[in-house]
Amino acid sequence: MIKFGTDGWRAKIAEEFTFENVEKVTAAFVKYLNESEDIDPRLRNGIAVGYDNRFQSEHFAKTAADTCAKLGIKTFLTKYAVSSPLLSFAVAHNKLAAGIMITASHNPPEWNGFKIKESFGGSARPEVTRAVEKNLSSALPTPMPTPAPLFPIDPKPDYFAHIEKLVDLKAIAESKVRAVVDPMFGSGAHHIKELLGKYKMEVEEIHANRDPLFGGVNPEPLPINLEDTISFMKTYDQVFSTCIVLDGDGDRVSAIDPSGTFITSHNVFSLLLKHLVENRKMQGKIVKTFNISRLVEKQAKKYGIEIIETPIGFKYIADLMLKEKIIIGGEESGGMGIMGHLPERDGTLCGLLLLELMAKTGYNLKQILNQIMDELGHYYYSRIDLHLSSSPRLRSMETFAGRKITKIETLDGTKLNFEDESWILFRPSGTEPLLRIYAEARSMEDVQALLGAGENLVT
Repeated sequence: MIKFGTDGWRAKIAEEFTFENVEKVTAAFVKYLNESEDIDPRLRNGIAVGYDNRFQSEHFAKTAADTCAKLGIKTFLTKYAVSSPLLSFAVAHNKLAAGIMITASHNPPEWNGFKIKESFGGSARPEVTRAVEKNLSSALPTPMPTPAPLFPIDPKPDYFAHIEKLVDLKAIAESKVRAVVDPMFGSGAHHIKELLGKYKMEVEEIHANRDPLFGGVNPEPLPINLEDTISFMKTYDQVFSTCIVLDGDGDRVSAIDPSGTFITSHNVFSLLLKHLVENRKMQGKIVKTFNISRLVEKQAKKYGIEIIETPIGFKYIADLMLKEKIIIGGEESGGMGIMGHLPERDGTLCGLLLLELMAKTGYNLKQILNQIMDELGHYYYSRIDLHLSSSPRLRSMETFAGRKITKIETLDGTKLNFEDESWILFRPSGTEPLLRIYAEARSMEDVQALLGAGENLVT
């Protein structure tokens, strides 16, 4: 059964993710576009189709593009593998009706996926994907007598010009920052290196070639998948200022400090928030998903900024970024959108802003993070993924792992909050057949204790 999850439709290649099903989903999407009153005249401008470095992605993208053209939609197919934010930018910059991105993002190598990007250059809203799903069970459009034109597109020059307006690349290049970038064999490779290369700054890239197997790990920027990269940073102890890590389609970011310590996506959010408010003087609101650190709440209180909490999935953040003045919106998986850009995650932009933060302050990311935590409190976080498909029923519990439960929230999954500000969240993944257990506490020992108790409860 074809179903859209947290961000797009994903399935295993050659099982459910087939050329036939890609054609079917594309036709259902075209039907939605044809029936949408607010799409025209952008529909006359066409749609863009892009793809990542996964196995057969370029061929699945060609199938989607050919289907659009056969159904009468002018279509632009990227000349090469692109990151998801690069495809999103092409849609918004060229005033197109929509985009189709063939990617399974951070999923295991045997998966692929189909992301829809709306005309504003961001993740499709829930009402759009629901309409596409509904169309799958109805009569789909038939090919036109004469196909619409299919053009190649090179979106990188315009995207690079836009990024140069958002980041002080010259300041980074002239600073003492020495950067490593690990795109995890994904389609976000070379962007940061090429952008800073224009200013004569050398950037070390690792895992930048195409490998559909992603080096034998999932292309998700988590410590378990970054053993080689962490080892690299430890080997070159203090030689490099940081390693910026991107996921498989370049829309998420994490980092590693000069000694090889992993910096979580929660902490990246806090670092970017500090930079945007204190150094960039941005004003507006903050959006965070249900599973982001309490440290962000403490920062918002310090700055006197309203914070909005959403279910997990960037589509909810994108919707708010369209309606309100949002400084930054982010999720636990490392996807963050920035004011002045797209209502979309962009690992390249966020990575460059982290480098800009270091260039402006003269400190590395770990040092800046310690400054934040010394002032507002130290918070530690981790997550485990279990091959289970449902979340346990916990609403009648009064204690958990010897802790008194002060509040149970069910915005997305089941979240138990405790007296000492620690919490644990049980939530089925929206992209894989997994049960995710998230926990935050004031020490890593407490985090591990919570996760252990959570795993014992459900297994």
